[in-house]
Amino acid sequence: MDVHINDVVARMQVVDGDALLTPQLLARIVSAVTQAMAESQADERSRKRDTRIGGAGCCDGCADAGEHMG
Repeated sequence: MDVHINDVVARMQVVDGDALLTPQLLARIVSAVTQAMAESQADERSRKRDTRIGGAGCCDGCADAGEHMG
């Protein structure tokens, strides 16, 4: 099949896929992941406290370690 193009005007822009991740976008991603991890860890501590058999412990360190951590 023959294709004939008589007059073409085009604008092309070469983009590096890695360049699309700007420092600002990376900072937003890191912030969102950090917040999600903190919430997950807080939920885990709460779950451990709520499902613990025996003394409630006086602090998170006590609940996690099973003894008073200070």
